[in-house]
Amino acid sequence: MAKTALTVELKGVRSVDETAELLNKGVATIWRWIRDKKIIAVRFGDRTLIPESEIERLKGTEDQANA
Repeated sequence: MAKTALTVELKGVRSVDETAELLNKGVATIWRWIRDKKIIAVRFGDRTLIPESEIERLKGTEDQANA
């Protein structure tokens, strides 16, 4: 049987590394938040992705904490 390549464009999600950069946090912090269920993440194959809505939610909670 021949293998077929499939390309999927994922919109509205970010990698753990991208999320850490956007939130000015360390990658370990993002992984801890995922483990502690502070942030929603989805697995897609071998990738862990965070919806942009979660990033915006966390940015909002940080803004409120800093106000």
